[in-house]
Amino acid sequence: MKTTVKIFLFCALCSVIAACQPTEFRTVYPNETPQVSGSILQKEVLYGTDSIDITVKVTAEKTPLSTLTVMLTAGERENTKKISQEVIRTKDYSFETTLRYAVPFGAGMGEGAPIKAWLTAENVEGDKAEVVVEGCIGHRPSVPSLYIMPPTIQYTVIGKGRQMEREDDIFIAKDLGYPKSFECLLATVGTKFGRIDWSQPVFGMVDGEISVITEDMFNSGIATSILIENDNYETIDTVRFDPVTFNLTFGGKVAMPVAKIDIENDLEEAPKYISSSTVAKKYRGAKIFLDKDSEVEIIGAQDVSKAYNLDYMEYISGNKVRFLGEKGMYYVSYKVEADYLVVEPLYELTAPEVMYVCGVGLGHPTYTPQATSGWGFDSPDQNFVGRTVAPKVYQFTLYMLNGENADYDDYGSLNFKFFHQHGWGGEEAGNNYEQVGLNIYGSAGITKKDGSTGNETGNWIATAAPIDGIYRITLDMNNMTTTYEKVR
Repeated sequence: MKTTVKIFLFCALCSVIAACQPTEFRTVYPNETPQVSGSILQKEVLYGTDSIDITVKVTAEKTPLSTLTVMLTAGERENTKKISQEVIRTKDYSFETTLRYAVPFGAGMGEGAPIKAWLTAENVEGDKAEVVVEGCIGHRPSVPSLYIMPPTIQYTVIGKGRQMEREDDIFIAKDLGYPKSFECLLATVGTKFGRIDWSQPVFGMVDGEISVITEDMFNSGIATSILIENDNYETIDTVRFDPVTFNLTFGGKVAMPVAKIDIENDLEEAPKYISSSTVAKKYRGAKIFLDKDSEVEIIGAQDVSKAYNLDYMEYISGNKVRFLGEKGMYYVSYKVEADYLVVEPLYELTAPEVMYVCGVGLGHPTYTPQATSGWGFDSPDQNFVGRTVAPKVYQFTLYMLNGENADYDDYGSLNFKFFHQHGWGGEEAGNNYEQVGLNIYGSAGITKKDGSTGNETGNWIATAAPIDGIYRITLDMNNMTTTYEKVR
């Protein structure tokens, strides 16, 4: 009973204390329309270069101000394009300032379009007033020419770039012969060696749309290159660009897998994709579209049963082989002296589609094989591509030769490494793999005869045991093994 009384008295006391506290209410102001005015100080601006200055004045007598929204547009009616928008905090009963905004060069911003500032003032009660400030027109920067350019000088897929022609205010490039997927920037001025002149307008991608970009935007990742791709094309041959709407379209040759490769007529002498001119003279080659499991007749080889590629082809009979790779475009190169077909996916592809091996002591599995004596990616004689036979599993059928190594007591001359892309990119470390079938060591750094350490860290290097033959190498990234099986 005493406990109940105490609780009752405590609750009563709390009620009295609460009743004594002052009640706070928000001040309610009368409805009032703010007074807003402004002007644009410039009469003309150049898109992408100039800024505009806007004087703004907002006043009220009875109700404090809250915010000012400033929206800039270019154009008229259905062609109006919003350039920017900002919400500014205002307070008290008066706000006056001069604002500056950059005027970008954007899609749909036509020559002589009116630039307008839409000023919307709002007070604390939600009452609004809007005025439109005019008196300025915009001019387009000159785009007298346009070049399709590689995004970096290291990007070799489209070479050093190509100038576009102008037809009825549309820029167009024809007869490109580019792969079905490539990246580029569109530059007003293209320089030698694939470099871009950033002092003039350059078009790239920002937030999924083609926009005028700066070098800083590109280097910081705010802007990216333009990706042009279509898996249904064998090559992309035509690119069109409208410099007013920023609309880009492209077309190409629809891919049709071949059923016949005529070495004399289909493969050109000294193919340009082999960068070593000395080696290119030993080959005939071209880009060929091939379909998985299709039968292909090879015309012009001395002996197709010996000339066919051991990883990408399976010999059937006569002059026919079955193509084992995935459907797509390939470099097919015929090494004339050796009577052997080299099949390579396009060089811009990376893992998981392809894997390359490069080093000393490797060669094509011809009937008169020759081993490499140095490293490089300038020709098919220096590096060798494997076929993906399962997810993250790659097969290489190669000639392997291991001889003496003057620098080491316990290791031979056979020395190589695997790469995820053509041209040294994304290398695997041999010391992470178990070697099965040959006396090859995944090096974590080995010591020379003179006591110094070589630069073979991460390489696959053979012991002194002799090796001379055609081997099928399987690089399995799932169980981290490299397996060697002798073919002949």
